[in-house]
Amino acid sequence: MIDMKRFYHIVLLILLLTHFAVQAREYTVESVPNVQVAHRDRHVSDPENFLGNEAHNRINVMLSQLRDSNSVEAAVVVLPSIGNNDIDNFATELFTHWGIGKAANDNGLLIIAVMDQRQIVLRTGYGLEGVLPDITCSRIIRQYITPAFRDGNYGQGMTEAVEQILHIVMNPEASSELMADETQRGFHIDQSDKEILLNILYVYLALSVILSLLLTIRLNRTIRQYRNEPYECYKELNNSQTLLIITAIFFPLWCAFNLARCQRTMKQMREQPRDCPQCKATMERLSEEQDNHYLTPQEDAEERVGSVDYDVWKCSQCDNVEVFRFDNNTQYQECPHCHAKTYSLAHDRIVTQATTLSAGRGEKIYTCYYCKLRKVVPYIIPMIVVPKSGSGGGGGSFGGGFGGGMTGGGGARGGW
Repeated sequence: MIDMKRFYHIVLLILLLTHFAVQAREYTVESVPNVQVAHRDRHVSDPENFLGNEAHNRINVMLSQLRDSNSVEAAVVVLPSIGNNDIDNFATELFTHWGIGKAANDNGLLIIAVMDQRQIVLRTGYGLEGVLPDITCSRIIRQYITPAFRDGNYGQGMTEAVEQILHIVMNPEASSELMADETQRGFHIDQSDKEILLNILYVYLALSVILSLLLTIRLNRTIRQYRNEPYECYKELNNSQTLLIITAIFFPLWCAFNLARCQRTMKQMREQPRDCPQCKATMERLSEEQDNHYLTPQEDAEERVGSVDYDVWKCSQCDNVEVFRFDNNTQYQECPHCHAKTYSLAHDRIVTQATTLSAGRGEKIYTCYYCKLRKVVPYIIPMIVVPKSGSGGGGGSFGGGFGGGMTGGGGARGGW
């Protein structure tokens, strides 16, 4: 008869051993084996041998050929687990930790798969993003890796993906072939992707119509409310222009019509004949030469620099004069001393250059065209920071390492 107490002890021991075995299979950036250090022609770090020896050998040969012909440094990493770490961040940190790629041109490539997350990332260095843009990396994952990994053919999927990358990098025109005919190459937009795109289009069109109707209602209300006050109407419409410009940029189909209508109405309001508030006779708008006689020196200065336009209307019956102000979008601001809109940045000069050891100093000099105010505003120039390149270096035929390349996070992520 089986001793139940002994049986429970054995089961507990097995569970503990299994727990420690699983724990040992969780990798950190520092614990991933860098096979390049042992031999410069080894590019696959697959400690659990998910890909198989045949795939290891084929990938090592291809990536050595890629390095020798194009100086591109690449690594393939397959890990059972990285715990709860995000694979995207893990890939970038591992890329930087190893310094994949030459430091001079950052032409590194990392392919990393995490089996328990069923996720894979292609991470490219700065110098490789032009040849392998994000969309190309994404389609390589979808075309070659995802189907094979889903069927458990890990070695086949990784080998075919590396073959395609090698083909593109060594023959740049192949990249255009990959993008040109998705149907012939097996790429296609899934039905779910089509539905998502259509839903986005429907929402976009609906927002365009709703915004256009709301803006039309607002314009009509403003024009009706101030139809007998052209100057007030102009100011209200001018305040609405920023919103109209933003909506016209993002929703040009209908919102651009409202912007054009607003600007046309503003021009009409500015030029619309006015009745004299005293005798009700029709007033005359004076020319630029004539209206200078009715402007203050401050207003004349604002017109000279172009920050403000002034329209002067004069009644021919009672000589009443009305002056209307129209601000322009220029670099001029209101002067803190005289309050004329003739204050602007005149010079921005460096007093002391920033170095890698200390911050620099600069000065911005503001002047007023009207009152001649001169104000100096000092500022600090941040110290120059030289980025540190990754660890590693060149090696002989038996010892190696990567060349200190960096990545900006380019590439793609996929799953199976």
